Amino acid sequence: RNWQTTRFMEVEVAIRLLYMLAEALPVSHGAHFSGDVTKATALQDMMRTLVTSGVSAYQHTSVTLEFFETVVRYEKFFAVEPQHIPTVLMAFLDHRGLRHTSPKVRSRTAYLFSRFVKSLNKQMNPFIEDVLNRIQDLMELSPPENGYQALLSSDDQLFIYETAGVLIVNSEYSAERKQVLMRNLLTPLMEKFKVLLEKLMMAQDEDRQMALADCLNHAVGFASRTSKAFSNKQTVKQCGCSEVYLDCLQTFLPALSCPLQKEVLRSGVRTFLHRMIICLEEEVLPFIPSASEHMLKDCEAKDLQEFIPLINQITAKFKTQVSPFLQQMFMPLLHAIFEVLLLPAEENDQSAALEKQMLRRSYFAFLQTVTGSGMSEVIANQGAENVERVLFTVIQGAVDYPDPIAQKTCFIILSKLVELWGGKDGPVGFADFVYKHIVPACFLAPLKQTFDLADAQTVLALSECAVTLKTIHLKRGPECIQYLQQEYLPSLQVAPEIIQEFCQALQQPDAKVFKNYLKV
Repeated sequence: RNWQTTRFMEVEVAIRLLYMLAEALPVSHGAHFSGDVTKATALQDMMRTLVTSGVSAYQHTSVTLEFFETVVRYEKFFAVEPQHIPTVLMAFLDHRGLRHTSPKVRSRTAYLFSRFVKSLNKQMNPFIEDVLNRIQDLMELSPPENGYQALLSSDDQLFIYETAGVLIVNSEYSAERKQVLMRNLLTPLMEKFKVLLEKLMMAQDEDRQMALADCLNHAVGFASRTSKAFSNKQTVKQCGCSEVYLDCLQTFLPALSCPLQKEVLRSGVRTFLHRMIICLEEEVLPFIPSASEHMLKDCEAKDLQEFIPLINQITAKFKTQVSPFLQQMFMPLLHAIFEVLLLPAEENDQSAALEKQMLRRSYFAFLQTVTGSGMSEVIANQGAENVERVLFTVIQGAVDYPDPIAQKTCFIILSKLVELWGGKDGPVGFADFVYKHIVPACFLAPLKQTFDLADAQTVLALSECAVTLKTIHLKRGPECIQYLQQEYLPSLQVAPEIIQEFCQALQQPDAKVFKNYLKV
């Protein structure tokens, strides 16, 4: 109680002990203020003392930080005694917290403030507009002009934007009011973005270009972060905010055609698109074709590697809805991938080799998503020559590259294609392809010197290889056994008794039997 005249070490230790009491009083989900009355009352008294003592004004960073850490740890106290919320909110918002002289305190407070608001969202309703007004200046986009020193770093601002989003979305306001507040929050970002993008187009100096691109990226990141407040219970649509985010999308997409600082700008817009696919659902679809077209222009291995997950997300989420778009962009995407993979690289350039390996994995993951989403027609409609080329890349991935992660994916693709196309009514020539290429791949891959069964990923690849053979047998029946017994296995000089044993294992109804046999 006499903190004004006590040394900072003692005040800090006193608050620290209160903070650490939680370790000594284990409860589930921080429910320290319910259940055992004796414990709850004692803790409640201590928390009340902490909050009402005014110790948050102590002029030492260690004490200030300890205060905020403790009120956030015991946030459930404020559900029991909500009358103390305004006092703590003011501490967060004034010179004791977000406007403290120490950058370290401001930074940590930004994070703790977001946690405090999230955990008490039901109690925050009376303070929402006041808090939004008070944090407005902290959310300004810092332009890269000389001498301007913002109170918070861009990373800290992310927490403030997220907090603002949480306050608006979880409020008890009508959808109309939420929309107005969200528009007030995001419009300054959009306006600043347009101005900065124009400045970037004119900028000559590379350092200035980088600074402007970073600032543009922050604007996109902040808008993206506000959307984290939405959930299945509170969707963008229900809150009346679709239009605001569609406006953001229209504002940010032109950055994709900016020839300067491509990597930074594309990365930011791509992340925003990922978020909008989740939040706006099919409302985002009209923007995808032109965005994809821009992202496929002059791209490098890393660009493609980061672009493919976006297409995978769209494919897996919207399935047949995006089939026409996928059919249209399938070959342009593949050409861009093949072009990068065929670029000559120096023999000992390990980073280039690794980039290519990662891109190859992304390519196979894309094919797996397309086939796994029941959209094999996307591949089938590319014309016989292109289909054949794609199939051969999958065979090559399964056999030739010593990368078990890619091999596993390739066998999953092959199994799926056999399941879809391997029957009597499959595409013309596919049965031939199964026997000439897929069956041999299932034997050649495990026979490679580099196929190391001591490696867990390789074991998984072998397991998928077994699934492929089982699927072929399932779709082709006795014809498959006959081919193995009379043509393929004898051509490898396999002893007749082993051929017999192999075919018996393959015909077992339990897939595990064959998988274990293949391992041995």
